[in-house]
Amino acid sequence: MAESTLLHLAQDLEWLGCELEFYGKKHAQQGFPQSGPAWDAFLEKQRGVLTTADKIERELKGLIKFNPSNLVGVNFPLAAALDAITELLGAVDEIKTCSQVAVHELPGKVRGFTKMVSDYLGSEASIRR
Repeated sequence: MAESTLLHLAQDLEWLGCELEFYGKKHAQQGFPQSGPAWDAFLEKQRGVLTTADKIERELKGLIKFNPSNLVGVNFPLAAALDAITELLGAVDEIKTCSQVAVHELPGKVRGFTKMVSDYLGSEASIRR
């Protein structure tokens, strides 16, 4: 269950990150006004990215607290599981930073994060077989 929740959140983050970048460009084309519909949409998408990133962080930290083997597989050593979670948490932190200071970098980062989650969950599924 936690695996599907994590993947779903990663996909949501990818969508929101790409939308934020789109609205950032739109806002820039309008000359960076501090009010108006483009600014409001930009702020809404920015909040969405940050909120979803926080949910992912809680989900990852919950895996550490309860059972990290659910993320990377039962046969993985604990150190590898913790390294994987640390890498994912670091990627989430980069996404949060980009959402505030480098929106143009978000699409690549959120797509890469979704792939990271899929790869980790895929390796876990192949180990369970």
